[in-house]
Amino acid sequence: MKARSREINIFNMSLLDILCGALGAFCFMMLVLFPYYSQDKGQGKRPDVQEGVDPKTFEQAKARIDQLEQTLKKFQEYADQIEARLKQLEAQQRQQQGDMQKMQDRAERAEMRNPVLAVGTMGVQGDEMVQVYIDTDRTHMDKSPVEKLDPNKAQPAQFAGDDAAFGAGSNLSYFLVRDTPPGEYRIYAKIVKSNPGHTIYGTVVVSAAGVFQNIGVQSDKDKVAIPVAVVNMDKDYKATLKVVLPPEYAIKK
Repeated sequence: MKARSREINIFNMSLLDILCGALGAFCFMMLVLFPYYSQDKGQGKRPDVQEGVDPKTFEQAKARIDQLEQTLKKFQEYADQIEARLKQLEAQQRQQQGDMQKMQDRAERAEMRNPVLAVGTMGVQGDEMVQVYIDTDRTHMDKSPVEKLDPNKAQPAQFAGDDAAFGAGSNLSYFLVRDTPPGEYRIYAKIVKSNPGHTIYGTVVVSAAGVFQNIGVQSDKDKVAIPVAVVNMDKDYKATLKVVLPPEYAIKK
């Protein structure tokens, strides 16, 4: 009987034997090499900083300071805008107060209108025309022009509230100024049309607050504005009257 050989043939090992051997070798290498790879050798050395200062906290503080500076700058710009707006509102308020004062002044004048009335009764013939006219230095609120005194034509009232009446061949003419702010109110007898060789006779009656005057007028001229009287209204709306009729136009007694 042939004896069995004592040699081990590795080629007769099973796959399970090979895997068990590889696992054992892997576990052995992990136990030996793990301490070396657990250290972080890829990072550089941490920079040295002053003791007691956390670099992360310092950077955050610096960024916070920058943020506060930007916020403070925005608040300063906002404060400048508020100040400019306040100045604008103050200017508007002053303007509104001025406008209200003007309106109040006009209202007070409206309450104390003290109208000036001039009425003329003239002995005209045919198509002759005489107009009693009151000339003033008033201006329009909208700065529109005011027609100047013109002896060559009849002129209507130019301001709201004023009234005038005249006509060719009419013996009656009047002019009313309703609102009378302080100033002069000059009364004229305008001979717009006079027939040649005819002398026009008449009377102009002037009435204002506290004053009343009859003035006799005569004229044989054409296209002439005869000054008759001046009414002065002071700041307290008190009226005074002065007759300014030239002697050549006065009725001879």
